[in-house]
Amino acid sequence: MKLEQRTLQVLKNYATINPSIMFKQGNVISTISPIQTVMSKATLPNQIPATFAFIDLSRFLGVLSLCESPEITLNENFLVVGDKNKQVQYTYADHKLIVAPGEKEITLHSVDVSFQLENEDLQSVLKAMGVLGLPEIAISGEDGKINIEAINSKNPNGDKYSVQVNSPISVVDKNAKFRMIITAENLKVLPGSYTVNVSSKGLIQLKGNDIEYWIATESCSSYVV
Repeated sequence: MKLEQRTLQVLKNYATINPSIMFKQGNVISTISPIQTVMSKATLPNQIPATFAFIDLSRFLGVLSLCESPEITLNENFLVVGDKNKQVQYTYADHKLIVAPGEKEITLHSVDVSFQLENEDLQSVLKAMGVLGLPEIAISGEDGKINIEAINSKNPNGDKYSVQVNSPISVVDKNAKFRMIITAENLKVLPGSYTVNVSSKGLIQLKGNDIEYWIATESCSSYVV
């Protein structure tokens, strides 16, 4: 088995959310942060033939980099990564040691706001967070307009970067005024355009073509009708 480029992209992203990973038989993979503030599920171009786990996903990705064109062979207690005259035996972890999502699907109890977030705008705000040293992103809405902002909620008079969403917006209550806040450490998503579904109950879903994220909002978030 050779891992496709998209599979590797997803795995590298997941290593920033949770250091460990559970591979399950099939082409769907998921992860959840150790403190359960971020969960993600992706559909892979690869079919995984068996269930196994690693305690250190970044280390496994490093093992793959030891080979120019790594071929993976699964065994009962370990897998073998090989290429030409190179070979690495890499042992699986005990499933009980892995913090992994449960079998039950996450559903939003309510979708109060929905809109399309284009990759250009997402990357613009992420870049601004880095340039300005801001720790949070806010999804702010009032009078039918939505802005994506890089902010520091503890310093409301400080620096702020804002991008207005130009895509069609669906808001359940047109009179709603809201500011849903996500910390930078929870916004570890792959580049891409996403449908964003916001629940006033404290959860945001980002849905892409082959990957979804569910991110908990901060307690300082607000949604007022």
